[in-house]
Amino acid sequence: MKWYILLALLLVPASMVAQTSGAASRSTTGSATEPTGITTLSRSLGMAKGGGEYSYAGVPVNLAEHTFRCEHILKLQGVEKEGYQGMDIWGDYIFSCQNSGWLTVYRIDGGLIERECKPFKLASYDKVNHANVATFGRTFYSKEDRFPLLYVSQCNREPINGRKDVLYVERVANDLKSSELVQTIYFKDTDHLFGYALQWVIDSDNNYLYGYGNTVDNTNPLNHHRIVKFRIPKLNESTDGIVTLTNDDLLENYLIEDTYAAPFNPIGQGLFIKNGQLFMPTGFGNEKCPSILYVWNLETRTMQNVIDLTKATFGELEDCAYYKGDLIIHAQGDLFRLTF
Repeated sequence: MKWYILLALLLVPASMVAQTSGAASRSTTGSATEPTGITTLSRSLGMAKGGGEYSYAGVPVNLAEHTFRCEHILKLQGVEKEGYQGMDIWGDYIFSCQNSGWLTVYRIDGGLIERECKPFKLASYDKVNHANVATFGRTFYSKEDRFPLLYVSQCNREPINGRKDVLYVERVANDLKSSELVQTIYFKDTDHLFGYALQWVIDSDNNYLYGYGNTVDNTNPLNHHRIVKFRIPKLNESTDGIVTLTNDDLLENYLIEDTYAAPFNPIGQGLFIKNGQLFMPTGFGNEKCPSILYVWNLETRTMQNVIDLTKATFGELEDCAYYKGDLIIHAQGDLFRLTF
C-alpha cells in the first residue's frame, strides 16, 4: 500500500501538497493532527473511482492461453496384422483391444509400462467383431473378480447372428488369459436411426449407456451423427444371454448437428465419457484427415472443444481413457498421454 500512496503523491501537483502541508501546520497544538499531506491524500484516493476490488456475475474470466502437453509413452505389443481399436484403463491396467476381439493387458508402474499378459481372444472373438470401443462399467460379476465387466462394441458393417452393432459384455478372467461372454446388448433399430455404424460407451459416473454413430455413412452428404441414451441393462434382464433394446427404452435421442453448425463428418473411432463430457478421438494425422479430439458436452448438448492433435500425435487415433488426471490416447500401435 505504501508504494501506491507514494506513487500517487509524486503525481500530485506541488501546490496541492503545499496546501495540505500548510493546513496541517496550522493545527492547534495537542489536538489530533494528520501526518503532513499523506493521510489527506489517501482519503481522497479512497473516495475516487478507479481502484479497489469488486464482484461480477457470470463465469470467471480466463485470459490464459489453453495449452496441453503430449508425450509418447508406449509402443504397443499386440497381435500382428490386427488393427488396434478400443481401449480402457482400470486401476493401473491398460486393456488394449484389437480387431476381431483380441485383448492385451499392460500394467503401469510409475513411469514404466509393461505388458502383463500375452494377447488372447475375447469370448466374443469373431472376424466381424471390430472391437472399436472398449469401456469398463462399475459392475463386478463376482466379488472375487479383479476387474469389472468390460463392454466391447462390435461396430461392424456386417451383422453377427442376425444382429448388427451389438455390445458385448465380457468378464475378464483374473489370470488375464481368457474371458467369458456374460451378455450381448442389441438395439433393435426399427426406425433406422443409424446407418454405418453404431458404437457404444458407458457413462460410469452416472451409470448410463450411450450410443453414437452415423445416420447414413461418411461418404453421404446427407449424413448426420446421432447420440442415444439408455439405462444400462442388468445381467438378470437377459434372455439366453441377450438383451434387446427398443425405441421404448430410449432416454435421449438427438443429432449433434441440431446445435453444432460447423463442418463435422469424422470417421467414428473411440468414445470415452468423463464428467459429462464425451471424448471422441478421430483422424489419421494427415492433411486430408487430420487428427482431432472432439469433446461433446452431454449436459448442454453442445460442442465444447475441437482440439487438433495432428502435430502432437502420429498414426490413426482409435480410443482414449482417463488415468490420474491425464487423457491416454490409444493410436494405431502407440499410446500417448495428454496433460491439460
